[in-house]
Amino acid sequence: MKRGNFSFELRRKLFHFFFGIFLIFILIYSGRRNLIIFLSFVFIMGCIMIVLMRQGRKIPIADWLEEKFERENVRFPGYGAFWYVVGTLLLVLSLNNANEIAAAIVTLAAGDSAATIFGIRGRHPLPYNRIKTVEGSVAFFVFSLPACLFVGWMGVALAAIASAAESLATPIDDNLLIPITAILFFIMI
Repeated sequence: MKRGNFSFELRRKLFHFFFGIFLIFILIYSGRRNLIIFLSFVFIMGCIMIVLMRQGRKIPIADWLEEKFERENVRFPGYGAFWYVVGTLLLVLSLNNANEIAAAIVTLAAGDSAATIFGIRGRHPLPYNRIKTVEGSVAFFVFSLPACLFVGWMGVALAAIASAAESLATPIDDNLLIPITAILFFIMI
């Protein structure tokens, strides 16, 4: 069983983290427009692969990614990656400021990864969401603080609000919830 397996989750979240860092590099060195183009391409190709895989077709790279990184019992192949791409694409389309975009991606890439890695080993469930832990929420907050490199002290508030949102029991995947939270945060400030 993959779910709950620490080495499996560590591998997943390291990929999650490094993909986010890659997106920040595209943003910084190539610009928002090229990041939109890249994410749109990944989104379209991902949708095509999801449809083909649901039809039972074998796609070597997609099958390998699913085997190595996808949790069991997801709604469709590539579920987590799909929402990651949708969330970051929505983020980049909604915000114009590259520093705000980078801060939000750091929060998604580092904060969410740390929440899972530390949360799996956590011993103190949150009182309002027994599936998540205090340790995971604290790790989310701490590992989201590099957002301050892009937006100054607003990064602390972003880390706190995104950590709180991630800790809630919602039907929305974290890879979509965190970017939406960041979008609302930057629109409201």
